[in-house]
Amino acid sequence: MSEKSDQHRSLLENVVDNIVDGNFFDPDLPGILSSFQTEGRIWVLGAGKASFEMAKEAEDYFGSQIKDGMVIAPESSRELNQVQVFKGAHPYPDDDSVSASYELWELAKKIPEEDTVVFLLSGGASSLFCIPADGIEIEEYRKTFELLLNSGASIKQINVVRKHLSETAGGRLGQLLKEHKLISIILSDVPGDKPEVIGSGSSVPDPSTFKEAFQILKQFKLWDDVPHSVRIHLSKGMHGDSPETPKPETSNWKKHEVNVISGAGMLAENVGSYLSDQGFNVQVSEEAYNTDVKEVSKKICSDAISILSKKSDMKPPAALVYYGESTVDVKGEGKGGRNQELALNAAISIEGQHSISLLSFATDGIDGPTDAAGAIINSGTTLQARKNKLEPENFLQNNDSYHFHKQMDTMLKTGATGNNLMDLQVILVG
Repeated sequence: MSEKSDQHRSLLENVVDNIVDGNFFDPDLPGILSSFQTEGRIWVLGAGKASFEMAKEAEDYFGSQIKDGMVIAPESSRELNQVQVFKGAHPYPDDDSVSASYELWELAKKIPEEDTVVFLLSGGASSLFCIPADGIEIEEYRKTFELLLNSGASIKQINVVRKHLSETAGGRLGQLLKEHKLISIILSDVPGDKPEVIGSGSSVPDPSTFKEAFQILKQFKLWDDVPHSVRIHLSKGMHGDSPETPKPETSNWKKHEVNVISGAGMLAENVGSYLSDQGFNVQVSEEAYNTDVKEVSKKICSDAISILSKKSDMKPPAALVYYGESTVDVKGEGKGGRNQELALNAAISIEGQHSISLLSFATDGIDGPTDAAGAIINSGTTLQARKNKLEPENFLQNNDSYHFHKQMDTMLKTGATGNNLMDLQVILVG
């Protein structure tokens, strides 16, 4: 590895460390909470990868006003003073998710109408807060979303299906608490920051339909592959035999308020400011991407190479920052996540180009069903792989980016970060 690549890697590792330490993202939850009027006692409910950290800030802000509360997080080893922490699973729900969800639902049913509910939602809630519809077993529900997550469907499309297979999604918690003062604080992890998409929108009305869920499964050629119970439930819904999710035009929830925190954009801007302070000419993407991982990689690499070839207005040393959520159409039998796959795609594309390095990072610290958070590669990564008798294209064809990065020592591991702000890519040029 060249001296320049070493410098790039060190800087990109510093970016990751700052994100993990929370230095680049402060949503000021107390400030947000102070903007709302509450009534009666406070009940704190929540689900998502950031729910523990959000509940802790809510405890610090409300103090003794809190009567009770419960959040569902990916791990429950840490405790809060007034809010119970239950464990669920991600990215696929399990029995823990379901039992924790029943506990939260039962607690919500007991809350007096004169009190205020603060609902803290973040990415990952779709699998953490999940009760499969009647007649669907958790294994059948899980299989459905394994198929969808590997199909190339967008998170918006996946969550349309989720909302019509789960008793907690698609505004059903909002319906349960329709007469309450309900304050939803939603930390976005999806492109577009639509509250009905984030975490499958438990507390807000849902404009999607059973028919759309059916059409999505047909579009990705999954209708015949999903369990029979899923097909039966969606068919009943399309024929009016199962109730639709609460709709915006009929959900007159007068005492409900929603605040969506666009965390990924804020994070990307702060990363850009940090890199500018390090002497780089910086460009931060104006909006989140939401397309196939190959297209994202192609765009990022093209932008970087255009700087080297002097076809861009930017001059080295340059730093380009992107954020969003890509999709991967899994065909192989390997192991990986969308950030590891993006990094491997990029490593092949920039092979031999002078002084380009890339970080692709799942900001929650969990890239797909692996223990990796992403990868850091450079323009010499695949050259070195070939010297080591490894063929990058073979790993990519088998969707086995995990084992490529493991063997090349380009894998990034952080553990769970307590944030979920989409994926972040930083590419350094020169």
